[in-house]
Amino acid sequence: MCAKYGRLLFVILAVLPGASAVAAQEAQWIVRGVASYLATADDDSTFIAAQPPPLGEETFQQSVEDGASLGVSVEYLWRDRLGIEATASLSSHDVDMVISNDVGTFSATDSTRFRMFTLGANYHFETEGRTRWSVGGFVPLLFADGTDHVFPDLDRTEGRAYDQDYGVGVKASLEWSFAPESPWTVGVEGRYMFLLIMESEGVGDIDVDPAVLTVGVGYRF
Repeated sequence: MCAKYGRLLFVILAVLPGASAVAAQEAQWIVRGVASYLATADDDSTFIAAQPPPLGEETFQQSVEDGASLGVSVEYLWRDRLGIEATASLSSHDVDMVISNDVGTFSATDSTRFRMFTLGANYHFETEGRTRWSVGGFVPLLFADGTDHVFPDLDRTEGRAYDQDYGVGVKASLEWSFAPESPWTVGVEGRYMFLLIMESEGVGDIDVDPAVLTVGVGYRF
């Protein structure tokens, strides 16, 4: 899987210099401050472990809840309609854990923070007036804080640490200028990513796969 994502990133970055048919323009930078809502995958991560009596066989289920995010993006336009964009964001999410064994079913919630970085390419469609559409593809890199789920009835804490993971994503955005010659813009954007948070203890990965809705303000120079 890692090799596949690596090849995809190579393709994204390799095709951009080859767009020589597009007329070059004076280089431009766009800096955006963004607020986002991350709707995570509904699937639970499940694994099973054997415990001594009276617990017996335990089933663990974990899931990541939706969360809000703040971030910044920087895009460099070196062709009329093509740009390369890097983003960084920070979000907070609840992680639910449910343990079922011969004694009963127990649940606990702890929070984690996502630090996400992306690198990708955008294609800006030719438009008239103050509206600008774009689509793109990118590679996200995700770092997640560990969690400690406390189960008083079981007299134990289930700690989890997570390895960083990267995947692939696609996006579409719509941006408006405040005025015909204004460098300021306001925009909305939708993203979808294929991502996990990977448990370093080897007891299973948690699907994240967020759909992201973003609003932001940008400045072009």
